[in-house]
Amino acid sequence: MIIDSLQFRGRSCFRNNWIGFSSIKPVNVIIGRNNSGKSQLIDTVSELCGSSLPNGWEYRCRGVLDEQSLRRVFPENTSAGELKGNHWTDHGRLFLGKTVAWQIHGGSPNDVRPVDFAFDSKWGERSTEARRNQISQALTGACCSLSGRRFRRLTAERDIQPESLSNSISLNPNGAGATNIVRKYLTTTNVEYPREVIQRTLLEAFNEIFGSDGRFTEIIVRIHDDGSGARQDKWEVFLTEDKKGPIALSASGSGLKTILLVLLNLLVVPHFEKVPAKDFVFAFEELENNVHPALLRRLLRFVEAFVVHEGTTMFLTTHASTALDVFGVSDHAQIIHVTHDGESAHTHEISAHFDKMNVISQLGVKPSDLLQANGVVWLEGPSDRVYMNRWIELFSAGRLREGRDYQCAFYGGALLARSQFTSPDDEQNNLANLLRINPNVVVVCDSDLTAASGPGSELKARAARIREEVDRIPNAHAWVTQAKEIENYLPGTAIGEAFECGPIPDPGIFESFFPSQRADTTGQSFLEAHLKRKTIDKVELALCVSPCLSQSVLESRFDLPAQIQEIIEKINSWNS
Repeated sequence: MIIDSLQFRGRSCFRNNWIGFSSIKPVNVIIGRNNSGKSQLIDTVSELCGSSLPNGWEYRCRGVLDEQSLRRVFPENTSAGELKGNHWTDHGRLFLGKTVAWQIHGGSPNDVRPVDFAFDSKWGERSTEARRNQISQALTGACCSLSGRRFRRLTAERDIQPESLSNSISLNPNGAGATNIVRKYLTTTNVEYPREVIQRTLLEAFNEIFGSDGRFTEIIVRIHDDGSGARQDKWEVFLTEDKKGPIALSASGSGLKTILLVLLNLLVVPHFEKVPAKDFVFAFEELENNVHPALLRRLLRFVEAFVVHEGTTMFLTTHASTALDVFGVSDHAQIIHVTHDGESAHTHEISAHFDKMNVISQLGVKPSDLLQANGVVWLEGPSDRVYMNRWIELFSAGRLREGRDYQCAFYGGALLARSQFTSPDDEQNNLANLLRINPNVVVVCDSDLTAASGPGSELKARAARIREEVDRIPNAHAWVTQAKEIENYLPGTAIGEAFECGPIPDPGIFESFFPSQRADTTGQSFLEAHLKRKTIDKVELALCVSPCLSQSVLESRFDLPAQIQEIIEKINSWNS
């Protein structure tokens, strides 16, 4: 039986918290700060590739009961006993394809819980308990989907160096052995190492990844000769590029070496080990090191296509926004965020939000902007971002900055009705759960109130729901404006200065700032009455007015000072 979901604790930096994978996808991208536990999670993946789960850990498992495991404990030729009836037809076959969850502590399955079925038996409580015991036995020997596969690793510290001739070939995680592998395939007469693997298969992949950045016509090896007549035994790889001739790999950038090492792992190692790629698990660390973002994007797309085509599994650690943008919206990938609280590491899987809707990409926000941020301030639109950044700058005395301390993102006004901020256990499948993108959130939305009491004084249902959801989230804050909308907080002095029209009054708390489409309100908006304009671009307005704002003139603008101070406190806590 295969374990589809596996969490564990009890080793190295994963002592106290359950960490792991609710599922393992073809591409599993691991992000996190330095020293958060990314490399140790890769170490754990390596151990999970063993023939059985490592001893001494605690596990939480989930899997689907298969026929082989069930028939082993519910034989068809057995009847009666505590179970009653025929053990297979009356019991075992009923659980075929059902999902079960359990824990392992001390080597044996315990706390077995049905997920989409019940143990209940028509023969009563003793038969029900016997069913539970038999299924517990069926779980003995269940293995992770990685179990028994060969583990290949490429570390962040890697290089390809000239190497002495060796009859044995192998490729180390740091790149040692790469030159000898290429030399073996290019120079030997042994038919087990055909030169076409390097000169055709690997070279074609190399050129596919490089695209318009360069085209290589040949890969060769040469032995170093200093002209002294002394025996030389150091071989080096050379790449021949159009109109440039052979160039030594030692004279090339480390990004080029990274691509060669990736291709040796994917295309050549399975060939000389005589094992199909699907029987490997590949783990590549920080492929972005010294690789141009455009080239990295092509490399990652090649890797994804290879993994999917060959049916293998890939783990990638990264700090690169390019990697998050490539895999953040891929059906074949998930993103796992590793954090450390000073005592133990945590993992948080943040892929499901991309499956809900295309809200993020429709709003022009890249996944990397959000997943790499310490926290996200969710706003209605781009003009609100201009104001929010200015207000945070003023009230924090310039200490806090977007892109370093927080990131703004847009939910698009009415799209708030199709969004939610809640735990995965409570989410509604028809709504995009924006909390999955980043658990540190501030949500700001216009109240659209037109009066303090009576008609126009009640919040729209979506705003009230979002505020209620966010209020339940630790380290989060929701600001539903006391004023009608964000522009009502702008002081008249700043607006007058920006448009050089002299002093004008402050907008009222419920005053309509922008013209309405209703004929009976023509000329009644703040914009029409004081700026003599029927239309204005909201971003243009924000860009003009924001430089004229000061903390002193904002102190009296309704609830703005208190709300901005609260937002600053949340951002400070995200960065502590």
